[in-house]
Amino acid sequence: MIKLRLLDGVYINGKLIPKGSFVYGTCALNNERLEIKIASIRYLNNILPVSLSVYDLDGMEGLYVPGSIGRDAAKNGVGDAVQSMQLLSMDQSVGAQAASAGVEAAKGLFNHKVKQIKVKVKAGYQVLLKDSNDRDN
Repeated sequence: MIKLRLLDGVYINGKLIPKGSFVYGTCALNNERLEIKIASIRYLNNILPVSLSVYDLDGMEGLYVPGSIGRDAAKNGVGDAVQSMQLLSMDQSVGAQAASAGVEAAKGLFNHKVKQIKVKVKAGYQVLLKDSNDRDN
């Protein structure tokens, strides 16, 4: 999720959403672009359905996030390394089995944390909003 602030007022379904209002979008990382979709805007006590896409100032959909492919590859590489870890022990005692179970649990937790992707967008980064339903453009 990302929080954006409107620099200009915008009319939606005949209602003016004033500048300075916050809108929220959902994000997806695609190649080196952070794609953002806005499905609704809350203003006062109203939820206004919209279909907005976020464009970077280069005119392309999504925000340019350099290095995101490398981050994904690194995260996948660490995930593969975690999956290949094995606890080698000839001791089948209860203690050894408990240690093995603990390592398996830690591997699962570590692998889950590694796969979380975080992208930071600097405050003040300007973007353009385009109505996805607008067929004239």
